[in-house]
This record gives sequence, C-alpha cells and structure tokens, in this order.
Amino acid sequence: MASKNQNISPESSVILQNKDRSRAAILDLSRVVDANEPVIQRIVNTELHTVTGGADDALGINTYRVGRYGWLLIGNMKSLPALLTATDRISQVFAEAHQGKVDVHWFDLPREAKPLAACLRILADDRPITSPSPLTEDVIGFLRVERALHNADLSSLIRHHPIHRVEEGGALVPVMLEQTVDLTALEKMFNVTILASPWMLARVTELLDRRMLRHLLHEQTPPRLPIAVKLHTGTMRHTDFATLLDELPAHWHGNLVIELPYAEWHAAPDAVKEALAIGRKRQCVIALDNVPVDHSAEPPLPDDILLRFTTAAAPTGTSRKTPALHPHATARGAELKALIHNLGADRCILTHCDSLALVRQGLDAGFRLLQGPAVSDFVEMRNELSPAPTTTAEAKAAPEEEDGPAGEANAGAAAPASFMTRAFRWLGLGSPLDKDAVHTKTGG
Repeated sequence: MASKNQNISPESSVILQNKDRSRAAILDLSRVVDANEPVIQRIVNTELHTVTGGADDALGINTYRVGRYGWLLIGNMKSLPALLTATDRISQVFAEAHQGKVDVHWFDLPREAKPLAACLRILADDRPITSPSPLTEDVIGFLRVERALHNADLSSLIRHHPIHRVEEGGALVPVMLEQTVDLTALEKMFNVTILASPWMLARVTELLDRRMLRHLLHEQTPPRLPIAVKLHTGTMRHTDFATLLDELPAHWHGNLVIELPYAEWHAAPDAVKEALAIGRKRQCVIALDNVPVDHSAEPPLPDDILLRFTTAAAPTGTSRKTPALHPHATARGAELKALIHNLGADRCILTHCDSLALVRQGLDAGFRLLQGPAVSDFVEMRNELSPAPTTTAEAKAAPEEEDGPAGEANAGAAAPASFMTRAFRWLGLGSPLDKDAVHTKTGG
C-alpha cells in the first residue's frame, strides 16, 4: 500500500485527474475520541497493513492522510473487496473499543471527482464532513422550548421508572425511582424535532438538567425512595450546580441519585472524576448510565458508584449510544458472571434489556437489581413457575417505559430444562421435577 501521510492538496492532486475507473473511500474520524493523537494514527496504519497483508502494490490501494482526522483510500475495481474489508475493519476497531463512530463516504471516480474534492477540502481544513452546525429551524425551536420551560411546571412531562431488587423468595422490592422527562411528549407539545437532531437533543437535555434540579428544589414532600435523575458532567461541574444542591431541602440528602453517561466517562474520565467528587461532597449517590456489558477495561470503573448496564441499544431519547446486543445474539452468561464477580451484585442494575433470554442469563449470573423490560420479563417467568398470587405492587412492576420486549411473552414456554432448574433456585421453589411444587399454567 503506497502510503502518503502528509496532508494532500485536493485542488491540485493528481489523484483526481486519473481517468481510470476507481473507487475512493474517505474515513472521517472526527467523531472518534482523540482522533488526532499519534496512537490513533498508528492504529489506522496497523489495521490497514493487516488487511492488505503487506501486498500493497499488488492490491493497487493508495492511502493518504487528510488533515488531522481524515484518511483517503483509493483503489481500482479489482481491489474493491480489499477496500471494503479495510473500511469495515477500521470502523469495527473503534466501535468495539467504544471510541466513537467512523464515518465512511464512498465515491465512484472519475464521475464523482468534484464531490470528492469538496469533501477533501473540508477535511483539510480540520472540519468534519457532516457539519454539526444546527439548522435554523432547530435554533428557533430550541429558543421556543427554552422560553416555555423557563418557569414551567414539568409535572405533566415527568415519568417515573422504578428499579426493583429481587429478594431470595422471588419477591420484587422497589428500591429506587428514576425520574425522566418524556422527550416524545415534549416534541409533540412544541412541534419540534429533538430525538432525531443531535444538536437539539444535546441542547434540550442540558436545559432539562437545570429544570429537573429546580423541580426537585420545589418538591417539599420527602421522597419515599431515592430519586435518580440524568445529568451531564458539564452540569455537575458548573458553579450553579453546587448552589442548587445547597438549596435542596435536607430530606434530599442521601436520597438523590445522579446518573452520568458512560460515554462521557469513557471520553473524559478526569472531568467525570471531578463531577463525582462534587457529588460525593454533597451526599449524592452517583451512577454511570448505559454502561455496555462489554465495556472497556480502561479507564477502570469507580468502585463506589452504581452501574446501569445495558444489553441493547440505548433507548430513544438519550444521547449515549452503545452497541446493540440483539435478542438472538450469542449467549453472554460467562461474561455476565465475570462482571458480577468483579463488580458486585449490589451495585449492578440490568436495564434496557430487550431479550427474555438475556434477562435469564443476567439473573443466572447474579443480577438482582432490575429495571424496565427486565422487570416485566421476570414477573412473567415467576408467574409461569408459581401459582402464588402477587401483591398489587408487584403486579404493577411492569415498567412505564415504552421500549419493552413486545412479542416475547411466550418465550418462557420453550425454555430449556436447565433454565427451569435455575429459575426455581432463584425463586426458592425447590426442584422443577417436584410436581407438587409448581402448577403449570395451561391455556390463556
């Protein structure tokens, strides 16, 4: 592979004057953490060399550095399979390391030489190809939302999502309430696009950080359970945050749980550590939200905070994206057991779980704190195994969230015998072979 690591001049480069049919791929690493660091450049070089196996000239692929975080790969039609493999490999490496997303843009040369030149000029100026600048309607929409929410009562938009602990006998005990703002309802209320606009989502959630804290400030009734709210690291580090916490009534001390996004911890651990220190000083419980089950070992997770693990894509309405583990993916039992063994079951919460099979694996691994679809799945499994009536509170344990695992209600009927044995052990019901110990549900 003929590699040219200097920045190229798109206007005069001979690569754009080649009349032979070829394919070009631009790798835009602007959304990769520390993309301009030498170590990232070495990783890209190494992975490209691995794909080609050193047979650079034979494959006919040329590589160019463009600006601080751009790469240009050009190959003839015969080298297209290797070109596809190279781009897929680079994207996969950074995705698996949770370093960010690599944007890949393809061009058919010489027909698309001018669009390619335009993109190269953008990258050469150290700007991402997909500009993050907000659209005019987004700015207008945000200003409208900001004015309306300045002194508004958030009660109609607030949703509560309970977190339950599984007791030895199989009972579900609520231990915490997560308090969020329904962004879908907010969109409808103001006729704006929030969830599909990264710029709007970031601005609106930052605004809601402050409004949520002020909402708690005016809540005079002592909370029955600890209340968890999602905040950005920047909000906690702002001087206004300390002032707001100092104004909170005394009954909030020790009852306020602050959830910070794992993506911010992975990208800027020092900033998050500073935020953690601020929260601890004011008797707040801290949690990391949307931690992937296969999270990176570096930086190591703090040992005195709650961890909300996700085994699926982050729910709509969050700005923290994590790789999805689909319902029929490879079993993760051993990985989950190692996770609980290393981190402790008392601080690991299984949430955003979109698969009944994964809930089973999580319970078998030792998860005892459940939220969202995992709760309703557990209730369903327990009801299938035991005729004992549930309490009113447990009957309503199904979450308010709309991302539940619809369509998997009958998955338990086809569960293997080994799971039945484990399920009875969880629920303390004895052996599934004891016909007097269980009443099998038949019919509707």
